[in-house]
Amino acid sequence: MDGLMRRRGGQHKMQIDIVRQIPFSDLEAMIRRVPLKQKAEDGSEIFVYGGARISQHTFHPADVNPTTFYLLHKGLDFQEKLHGYLLREHGIDMLQLDGAVELHNRDTDQVWTLTPPIVEVTPRTVRFVAQEGEIQCDADVAIQIPIIMDGAHRVGLARRLGLPFASVFIAGADPRFPFYAHPNPWSMVCVVDEVPKHKREKKLYSREDCYGLYRDFGVIGCGGPRSPSP
Repeated sequence: MDGLMRRRGGQHKMQIDIVRQIPFSDLEAMIRRVPLKQKAEDGSEIFVYGGARISQHTFHPADVNPTTFYLLHKGLDFQEKLHGYLLREHGIDMLQLDGAVELHNRDTDQVWTLTPPIVEVTPRTVRFVAQEGEIQCDADVAIQIPIIMDGAHRVGLARRLGLPFASVFIAGADPRFPFYAHPNPWSMVCVVDEVPKHKREKKLYSREDCYGLYRDFGVIGCGGPRSPSP
């Protein structure tokens, strides 16, 4: 995160204050007002979570599906430093948040909101591949798959540390607007130094105009960069 660390004696030191802690009930109300990037035909906002079921749920990283082929080394390292800093300086475990935390960077005067990772159940139609000894099933089946919608580096950190993580769990989002990428297994996720150049190396995008389905969490203050400057 730009300016989030101050260099002292060759080392970076975070300078972060807690502005306020946001209870889950308030965070839930904020999430219901998160719009899509795309607009309705009349130009109005589309709120896919308006009628969704939003709750708190603790997962092990292996129990949720990423929607990315890559994580950044610097992103994981930054999240690990932030996790340690918040525990040490403020007694806050960012992998076990029961709401959100508004943070202030003293160096840049930047304020942003740290939420738990967001896991959304997304509808997908699949066909089962018979394993040895199983009966072949040729039907297409509609199922619900829990995906990491936001916070992949934090879930990646939990996976690195072998820890569970508390999430915002969303089910029942408007099915007309599924997440813009298909889920993939952790075995397809690589940790890399730079963001891949080609779209096919980033995600299993579900359509050409995929970013219209992007959930704009920047409206609740989550739009800050994820890692420090080089």
